[in-house]
Amino acid sequence: MRKIDFETAENLAAKMRSEYLRISSSEPVNTETVLRQLNILTVFRPLSDNIFGLSLITPDKKNRFMLVNSKVTPGAQHFTIAHELYHLYFDENPQPHFYNSLFTEPSERSANMFASALLMPKEGVMNIIPAEELKKKEVSIDTILRLEHLYGISHTTMVLRLKELHVIGQEYADELRNLSITKEAALRGYDDKLYKKGDGERLVIGDFGSKARKLFEEEKISEGHYLELLNVIGYGKSQDSAGC
Repeated sequence: MRKIDFETAENLAAKMRSEYLRISSSEPVNTETVLRQLNILTVFRPLSDNIFGLSLITPDKKNRFMLVNSKVTPGAQHFTIAHELYHLYFDENPQPHFYNSLFTEPSERSANMFASALLMPKEGVMNIIPAEELKKKEVSIDTILRLEHLYGISHTTMVLRLKELHVIGQEYADELRNLSITKEAALRGYDDKLYKKGDGERLVIGDFGSKARKLFEEEKISEGHYLELLNVIGYGKSQDSAGC
């Protein structure tokens, strides 16, 4: 799929919010809730530092799968999920791929534009920024921290979004990127977990366990095969396991 433009990305994000998620045009997106709501089988596993995740969809588009790197920051995990939602729902030719820090394909750039619009909705962002800061095009650190923690987004990603919305200029964006955001957050009483790498937690979201259990109860697979299926993606080791 060719790279979409800014307006298209905004429209697709609005469509995802209204038609799929049934949420307003400004409220934050809880990505784990979205995964459960859309019944996307999602596995969180520690991966290489430069790999954020991947997604797969069956030819009939009835089953969707996502893999998310649990070692990256929570902000990066949220963005990865939103990025993969684009591929699963709006990419004309979705292909299995690894979403990494070295992407160059137009569809990857499109997915990033969509993710930014979905997680940091223009209406919500603009409503929070004080009028005087909008006028000066200098959004304060206090406002930026509020936005980052409200929408669960990394500092760099939020700065890019503010620049994309023409709320700040390039020079000020460069200044913001060079800040020690963890220090600034601590000075203002914010939790710094949003900016720290994950602990590699192994989590599963979805009804894989329930489906495997049903196959076993219908005697379509043996008990050994059932246990093997659960073992493959770590069921029984996660509190989020379904049907176990």
